[in-house]
Amino acid sequence: MRVRSVRGLHRAIEKAASGDTIVLKKGTYRLKETIRLEGKKDIAIVGEGACISGGVRIPKWRLRRAKGLAEGVKLLNTKRMNVAGVCQKGDPHLTGPSWSEFFADGRPMNLSEWPDGNPLHLDSVVTTGKGYIRNQPGDGFGVIAFKEDRPLEWKDPTKGWLYGCFRFGWTCELVPIKQLGPGKTIEAGALTNYGFGFKEGENFQRWKVLNIPEEVTVGGEYSIDTENNTVVMMLPEGTRTLEMSVMSEPLMILSGCSNVVVRGVEFTCTRGDAVKIIGCEDVRVENCSLHGLGHVAATIDVGSTRCGLSGCHLYDLGAGAVELAGGDRRRIIRGENYVEKCRIHNYNRIESQYRVGVVMSGLGNRITACEFYDSPSMAILMLGNDQTVEYCNIHHVCQDIEDNGALYHGRSFAQRGSVIRYNYFHDIDVPFNVRTVYHDDGSGATEVYGNVFQRLSAPPVQIGGGSYIRYHDNVFADIPCAAIKIDGRLKTWGADRLPLMLDSLRHADSPAFRAHYPELSAYLDGDPAEPQHNVLINNVFCNTRWAIEKVVWSDHDYNNVIEGRANFFDEMRGNRIVGSGFELVLPQGIPPTSEPEAVFRHEGFSGINRGVMDELHTTFQGTSTP
Repeated sequence: MRVRSVRGLHRAIEKAASGDTIVLKKGTYRLKETIRLEGKKDIAIVGEGACISGGVRIPKWRLRRAKGLAEGVKLLNTKRMNVAGVCQKGDPHLTGPSWSEFFADGRPMNLSEWPDGNPLHLDSVVTTGKGYIRNQPGDGFGVIAFKEDRPLEWKDPTKGWLYGCFRFGWTCELVPIKQLGPGKTIEAGALTNYGFGFKEGENFQRWKVLNIPEEVTVGGEYSIDTENNTVVMMLPEGTRTLEMSVMSEPLMILSGCSNVVVRGVEFTCTRGDAVKIIGCEDVRVENCSLHGLGHVAATIDVGSTRCGLSGCHLYDLGAGAVELAGGDRRRIIRGENYVEKCRIHNYNRIESQYRVGVVMSGLGNRITACEFYDSPSMAILMLGNDQTVEYCNIHHVCQDIEDNGALYHGRSFAQRGSVIRYNYFHDIDVPFNVRTVYHDDGSGATEVYGNVFQRLSAPPVQIGGGSYIRYHDNVFADIPCAAIKIDGRLKTWGADRLPLMLDSLRHADSPAFRAHYPELSAYLDGDPAEPQHNVLINNVFCNTRWAIEKVVWSDHDYNNVIEGRANFFDEMRGNRIVGSGFELVLPQGIPPTSEPEAVFRHEGFSGINRGVMDELHTTFQGTSTP
């Protein structure tokens, strides 16, 4: 069946039977409601240059000169256009669709900001305000001061929103402005997560103001005023087309389907998600482009099996890229859902922290041969059990976040059995406290092997008090600090977290769970706060300042002890520290984008599992990302 219109697409889906292929002819299919496939089996939806959009086209003749603003700023009357205004965002506030966004020639425009360029340091807190999380002490809303005169020129400061890290670097928030106060101060109009709090020397504590009409001063900026039904904007020079995102519901929902493929379709220009897969089997989104979205690109729910994305390009997203669930932890049933051979970047336009490239949950899912880059936050948040991350090229992430990791795994004794293998982590050079693989707050029972860690400004690995963690046959190269940082926090400064870690077992624990992880019972009957059964075997440390940074309370021991039993490792053998003579040869194009492939040469590899390194080399050479 060949279709050329939205109405034709809805009809074709309704009539589609097993074995049918629906072909979307070239063109833009502008939706007013979600495309729904319910209970469909053995069908395909194939795009031939088709674009599914949740937005509307705005003729440029509708833009008028905006009086009293900078030259080139235009006014759009939105009274009949259903424009959604700016809304509060920030972890752990509930995430959801973005406000209405504008796209010039398919590229997202930005809310106006002050100051342009670098944000201001949070060094003038007047009132800390009360925190939303943990009943952070304080009174009312936070107040901060500024030195510049520019905000005094704003006609209505309450149109603006404060955006920044107001206390901790893992929480970046957007809160309304209540008023400008005396003495050049700004008072927030809502609670932040932890209140406002400045700490000397913390360079991540920065802020700016968004959505002020007078600050629409460069091409590609806009400001929304839903009260007066107007938007002011300055289009980039040479703009030919202008669109606005409207839909808040997913563009496509597949529910209860099996053996369905969606191939070669472009999804774009919406406030919400592109594709949602619910309770399906063997549903595949293949060779699609998902971009210009206000929220995530795709969601695969816990009730789905063997569903995933393959060969897709995901970028210019609002709050992460993929939410990947599946499987049953209590009954030890694998989900087998996946994200493979995908290129994922620029996925934090609206919410910058804890909205990641792929967040994994459930049991038995995988990320294979994907490239992640250009993000202020994490590439992968690995929750759940028996997950696999393999053959990925991860670089230039965690560019604006504190106390986090490119691949973050943490805070639960129940999360066990996952594997991180044959990945290339490189070029994460930031002034913040970030890690590449972060086993946070006692998490463990993970195997990490065949990976390359290169050109990373902070310790690539942090083990935060965890146990049953195996690192073998990895390469650490060109690291200006320790390669592995390990501590016993649950017995020292983090002892108050032990009850939380033990409680994390409650939702997963069952006879099947205990049988699947036989070491767990003995571990819990002993001293789970003590790091134990960690292994470091056959790793190479090349041009690293130290191999290990061991932390006991606040005492740091930087050392190269990599044999025997030390540094919270029960077993260390076959590791090598080398300098000259090592050559890690990479293809041109890395960074920022390339095929993930690597060639390794060093005599020190005689002590490494050659099969592991050969697999890494061979597989990367055969990997292809779009």
